[in-house]
Amino acid sequence: MQKVATMLNRGTYMAVRATGAKGKVREIKLFQLKDMKREATRGSSVDNLPNTHPFTKGSELLKRMDANQCEYCGKEGGYFEVHHVRKLADMKDGKQPWQQLMIARKRKTLVLCIDCHHRLTAGTLPDRRHFVK
Repeated sequence: MQKVATMLNRGTYMAVRATGAKGKVREIKLFQLKDMKREATRGSSVDNLPNTHPFTKGSELLKRMDANQCEYCGKEGGYFEVHHVRKLADMKDGKQPWQQLMIARKRKTLVLCIDCHHRLTAGTLPDRRHFVK
């Protein structure tokens, strides 16, 4: 192995001597990774994710929160909270009016005013018809 390394060594690089058809001796430089010239990447940076912000206008839940209206009693203005259930399948019977509303809308969330949300969690939320004036 030492003899081969000595035979190939040309100082700063390694090369093989080859004799051509006309008896002319030429050196063929051996391949090394550090000598490779890489082609520049086409984009300025390869790993940047595309800018998808212009295509997102916010989620439906954010739009419902920005409406500033309780989805149960219809009260406008004030503070609102979101009531969330884990699965709609947990409410498949839908005995309570608020459960029936969520099942009809096929949503796991309801945007409620603070009063309605506290009543719902306490179990004293009246029927929606009570709020209609």
